Amino acid sequence: MKKIVQFLMAFLLFIGSMNISATVGNNASFHAIQNSTVYINNTKNLPITASGIKIVYPLSTFPAIVEKGGNFTLRINTTYYPQEWKVMLSTAYDIVYDEINLPIKNSQYNITSHLWDIVASVPLFIEEELYNLTVGIASSEGYFETVEPRAVCVKEISNNFSFVHLTDFHIGDPRGMKVNIQQTIGWKAAKKCINEINLLDPDFVVITGDLVFGQLYPFEYSFEYKKCYEILQSFQVPTFVCPGNHDGYIQFGQDGFKFWQEFFGPLYYSFNYGDYHFTMVNSYDWPAKSRVAFSYLAFNWGGYIGNEQLNWIEKDLQKSKDAKLNFILLHHNPLWDTKNDSLLKNGYEGRKELLSLIERYDVDAVLAGHVHYDNVTIKNNTTYITTTTAASDLGSQDACWGYRLIEIKNGEIESYSYKGKYSIPSYRLNYTYTINDGSMDTVNVEIENDLEMNIEATIHFYVPIGNYEVENGEIFMERSKGGIKEVYVKASIDATSNKEIIIHPKS
Repeated sequence: MKKIVQFLMAFLLFIGSMNISATVGNNASFHAIQNSTVYINNTKNLPITASGIKIVYPLSTFPAIVEKGGNFTLRINTTYYPQEWKVMLSTAYDIVYDEINLPIKNSQYNITSHLWDIVASVPLFIEEELYNLTVGIASSEGYFETVEPRAVCVKEISNNFSFVHLTDFHIGDPRGMKVNIQQTIGWKAAKKCINEINLLDPDFVVITGDLVFGQLYPFEYSFEYKKCYEILQSFQVPTFVCPGNHDGYIQFGQDGFKFWQEFFGPLYYSFNYGDYHFTMVNSYDWPAKSRVAFSYLAFNWGGYIGNEQLNWIEKDLQKSKDAKLNFILLHHNPLWDTKNDSLLKNGYEGRKELLSLIERYDVDAVLAGHVHYDNVTIKNNTTYITTTTAASDLGSQDACWGYRLIEIKNGEIESYSYKGKYSIPSYRLNYTYTINDGSMDTVNVEIENDLEMNIEATIHFYVPIGNYEVENGEIFMERSKGGIKEVYVKASIDATSNKEIIIHPKS
């Protein structure tokens, strides 16, 4: 062991002599979702897509949630000088495809962030859905456009809502084979969580780190981030993400956080859902040299929150002090020191300072992951919630794969557990459609609820245009295009029961 440590120390010194430090530029803060603040490093040097346009906000992993008739501000980085802008929404990966051009109220170049700020309006006639975002620029050099999938959600915001906490997604992680080999191959366990969450249809999902693995073979981030991004597009609800340690290792000259910023966006930021505030923290904020790993051997995989981020968190909490509820989301639970998550026995830097801020600003709940098991601890009137892994190895004998449904009723946290401290276990909720591609006028879906809780399911039927009725469910929305109708249905499924929901022409 001593020789291994000596080798690793030598390797660290060697790495330290290389030019691998994270790029640090001028930092910028700007408003994102109404009074939310976003923090992005080095906005002047953000990567530009092949089209010459980069959508900085909103993103598929940091979307805008806006009501009908509301406005939202896009942040655009481009190499062109725009003469005219185009902003369009299109239904995300949907058989019934709609396109809606948005009126632009204002556009101006921000000399601080080096980005264009575009204020777009959402019309009253638009349906409540999750949309892809297209941004086009007409310039003297021609017309150019780019698309960001699942970046805008149009919905009514109320004091009654739900969201899912998902964590330790671990795309590329082989350790899930300890739990189930078949369900680990092809990332089936992670995909199954998405499949079940889509059925439950929460208002949004938050994912607190370790979306990829980054600790197996050279240059794996190139593959894992791309694959994870593709898998996340299967969500039919808005998703917000913050990073964990596996997302930010530096291996063989690849910095995971550079991939994060390219695929997912800022390392930390905040957003509002109506009067409810969510602060997304990067708890793997180690300096670059301390994020070095060599295959399975990482020097530090515990928590670290630097002073710059702590200062930002305090300012963010000050601005949100009047929120009905304040949430902090991060990978490493600040209640627990992570000294044992370091070969050099480095503790959780910034942990005590964060706990002080949580107490001072009356944060209502803190959501974390990392340890691959469930825990709920209440301290100083703050509920600290740790959620199990979606797809990796398990951290305790009573753990299982799963996700956590959190429900807010009348402005208060009503529930956050399946049973006691536990998350909802995956693979206990299944559903199967007959042919559901718009070709059949009668479609069945069989839902098997093996959970010991009642659920409300959202079902999407695709049928030829016509008049329909539903057995064992209630239609709440319809859309039609190109001869196909999408029928949105709600159905209640009792605990440990099966139910068949059928759509057919009205008799």
